[in-house]
Amino acid sequence: MAGRFHNERHWAFCYVGALVLTCPANAQVRAVHDFSVPAGRLSDALLIYAEQAEISISINDPRLDQLLTKGIRGRYDTASALRRLLKGSGFEFTFTDVSTVQLIRRPAPSKPARHQAAQAKLQPPPSSSSPPDIIVSATKQRAGIANYPASMAVIDLDRGDTARGGRSGTSYILKRLPSLASTNLGPGRNKIFIRGIADSSFNGANQATISQYLGDTRLIYSAPDPYLLLYDMERVEVLEGPQGTLYGAGTLGGIIRLTPRPPDARATSLAISGGTQLTQSGKPGFDSAAVINLPIDQNKLASRFVVYRAQEGGYIDDRLRGARDINRNLISGVRAAVRWSPDPNWTIDGGLAIQNLASRDGQYSEKDVGELARRSAIAQPFDNDYKLLSLTLTRRKGGTELVSATGYALHSVDSTFDATEEPGVTAPLQYEEDVRINLLTHETRLNGELGARGRWLAGITIVNNISKSKRRLGPPGNPLALAGVANTTLDTALFAEATATALSSLEITAGGRLSYVRQTSEIVSGSSEAAFEPKRAQFRALPTLALSWRPVSTMLFYGRYQEGYRPGALEVAGPIDQPVAQRFERDHIRTVELGWRFGTGPGAPFSGGVVASFAQWSDIQADLVDIDGLPYIANIGSGRVRNVSANLTWSPANRLRFEASGYLASSALTDPAPGFDAVRDRDLPNIADEGWRTAVRYTSDLNRAAMTLDMALHYVGSSKLAIRPPYDLPQGRYYELTAGARIAFGAIAISLDFENLLNAEANSFSFGNPFTVDRGMQVTPLRPRSVRIGLDASF
Repeated sequence: MAGRFHNERHWAFCYVGALVLTCPANAQVRAVHDFSVPAGRLSDALLIYAEQAEISISINDPRLDQLLTKGIRGRYDTASALRRLLKGSGFEFTFTDVSTVQLIRRPAPSKPARHQAAQAKLQPPPSSSSPPDIIVSATKQRAGIANYPASMAVIDLDRGDTARGGRSGTSYILKRLPSLASTNLGPGRNKIFIRGIADSSFNGANQATISQYLGDTRLIYSAPDPYLLLYDMERVEVLEGPQGTLYGAGTLGGIIRLTPRPPDARATSLAISGGTQLTQSGKPGFDSAAVINLPIDQNKLASRFVVYRAQEGGYIDDRLRGARDINRNLISGVRAAVRWSPDPNWTIDGGLAIQNLASRDGQYSEKDVGELARRSAIAQPFDNDYKLLSLTLTRRKGGTELVSATGYALHSVDSTFDATEEPGVTAPLQYEEDVRINLLTHETRLNGELGARGRWLAGITIVNNISKSKRRLGPPGNPLALAGVANTTLDTALFAEATATALSSLEITAGGRLSYVRQTSEIVSGSSEAAFEPKRAQFRALPTLALSWRPVSTMLFYGRYQEGYRPGALEVAGPIDQPVAQRFERDHIRTVELGWRFGTGPGAPFSGGVVASFAQWSDIQADLVDIDGLPYIANIGSGRVRNVSANLTWSPANRLRFEASGYLASSALTDPAPGFDAVRDRDLPNIADEGWRTAVRYTSDLNRAAMTLDMALHYVGSSKLAIRPPYDLPQGRYYELTAGARIAFGAIAISLDFENLLNAEANSFSFGNPFTVDRGMQVTPLRPRSVRIGLDASF
């Protein structure tokens, strides 16, 4: 069916969607925790409290720095503990959803006239007339959802969420946010796209269109998604649209920022989780994880460790080799973090992340063989091994913050494809590609506030990315070496952004980035009589400008202009003895977006927003494959992308939460380059024309347990694999229904989760092997109906 459903099934999905919009969901949890919050400044105590309560809390009033608290120790529910910390401070609080608290300044009692002048001298001026805000770290400054003039999404994760969904990695984020899309070669080999900015479906040496971060450290530069599992993550933040000013090259579509839970120097804790997944017509899988937090020096030094291992069972058979359920994925990893706070103003964070991902075979099938089957002469394994070492220094003093983050990543990506001309008829051929990436990043930035008049940010960044690829083609076990290439990119930049209040409800944001990029390329395999190492250097200035208006404290209208780019690729091609340099034009994107955000105040039952964007994309660089299956880069021309998205959250009751989000997109290659001008359907690849998600969540306190129920229906519209024949193959247009439940008995919980509950048959991606994709038979089916039974506990 390739994603299309008969009429009766279509109406069944519509009926399920209606149920999703009329079922209960959650808004608040009265969880009980062991608290150990020392006496001191109220602002510092609230930060510690938020970590221990596993919630987000708004702290943007400078008066909190001047107030003291006696602290709290012992076992309390979330609300009671916060009430004790705020006692006598003049602040109250309200829960806006399951994991977010906002503070409210209690109105001061009236005083006799003779005391008013003296009192005015003692009280600092309020920072703003706005209600408390939820700070978004990806903005690199103390800006939040209520104030920042740009499209963003935030997913807060509690321990129940990561215990159930941590094994899914980036797939969990994609299912939560329809504005994100992905190829589907398999975990660890996919390209992620945001807001329809997609260059191609094929992997190659080109830089990604988005950037990914773990905390303040960049994860990738010219590599596929590493698919880090989400165990012990507390938040995912997505900035949509070009982020050239703040994040530089390779952020045409936006950025994804993963925030892990930091070490806690006040309490020892242990959390474990595990589960078994059963897949219809496939092999079972499993997942397990452990998180331990160890204080070393009370209130100053602590460490935190995460260890996990997960297996996704296969569900595709190979008829020629007689192998069943071949597309198994095995993922294991460890993360370690150390946090040292020598005084209240300084924080030093060290981190290590290691993850190894091994796929036994490709996860595509062939339409002429069977729905979940194909014919291949050899196995096509894949490995993605990732290592990251990071160090971040943070100093907060008053309204000023200094952040200096350094990271070094080693990334190894090994692929094998079946290059046999006719499997089962001609002699087997094997294609191998080994890519080694060394990524060094550093950024130092300073941000501060201009009192009630605005905020500012300035910084410097350095990125050095070395990517070496070696390719081999020939008989299995003895393939011949093809020319290998090493590409080095040095990217340095200065950036700044400032926001100023023009009127009481009007703000102007302006910023810019000045970048210098130096690239070299060389042959790294074979021999050549003369060294051949072409170089190129590029300068780039990227401006941004935004205007925002808040007619009332809970509503924001904004317009923003933003640019992004990727440096023109430089590659060595041709025979080893006669190499030639290939230089490609840099692609550049200009985007205008208009947005409306509402319900940003505390306790608002409705919240959401609408964003319309128009992007003009010049000299698009794309990774392609030739008719022989080998990869290459090309400038395919210039195009445009139009996008309208909306999201709505409704909490009619404390334990009830509805979510709905979706988008409409339109794209075109408006000015194709030579060789692409004969294309009739000029829609850009991998950009679905529409997509949406509806979800519901409900929590209830039983006699001695807490129950959570949730359900979501996700739809992905139609798109195509590539821009021109024979690769312009259809894909997408499918529904996926998920549902789950979790019941917690104190510190122990059990869960039950269903994926693809209605067992939809669809083609999510029309590519699995570059050597036979031109035949038009390849499809990537959804995982058949599966169920996971899980157990998690915390101590």
